[in-house]
Amino acid sequence: MNKQEFIETLRHYLASMPEEERNELLRDYDAHFMHGQQSGKTEAYIARELGDPLTLAREAVGDQFLPPPPWSPPRRDTPRFMGVSFLLFFLNAMIAIPVFASVWAVFVAVCAVTLTTFLSPFILVAESIFENGYAHYKLFMAIGLLGVGMLLLPLVRFVGKWLLFITVQYGLWNVKTWKGRA
Repeated sequence: MNKQEFIETLRHYLASMPEEERNELLRDYDAHFMHGQQSGKTEAYIARELGDPLTLAREAVGDQFLPPPPWSPPRRDTPRFMGVSFLLFFLNAMIAIPVFASVWAVFVAVCAVTLTTFLSPFILVAESIFENGYAHYKLFMAIGLLGVGMLLLPLVRFVGKWLLFITVQYGLWNVKTWKGRA
C-alpha cells in the first residue's frame, strides 16, 4: 500500500469524525510519511509500520460507526494476462479466424446468388436488348430463378442475423476472457 492509498483508506474510515479533527489526524500521518521518506524508507514500508488503517481508525473514532472499506480496482495478474493473451492469439489464429472467414465467405456467396436470382428478369431483358435474342425457355428460367430468390431471401436474412450474433458474441467472449475476472 502506498501513501495515497493509505491516506485515502484512512480518510474513508474516519468519515464519521468531525472534519477538522479528521484533517488534523490525516496531516499527522502525512507528516509521518514525509519523515519516513526523508529517512530513506519506502511508502510501502512506512504504511506497514503504521499498521492497518481500519485498526487506526477504530482507535481514533471509538464506538462510532465505521463505513465499509473503499472499493479499490483489482490488480492485474500479469502471468495470467500473458498466458490468456498467448492462448487466445493461437485459438483465434489457428481455429476461429479460418472458420469464421470460411462461414462468412459462404454466406457472402449465398447472398450473391440470392441477389443474382432476383436480378435474373432484368438480366434477361438486358440480354434480349443487347444480344437480339429471345427464347421462351429463358423467360421461364428467369421466372423460376426469381422464385428461388424469393425463397432464399428469408433464409439469408435469418442466417445473416444468426451469423452476426454468433460473431459478436465470440468477440465479446474474447474480450471478457482477455480482461479476466471482474
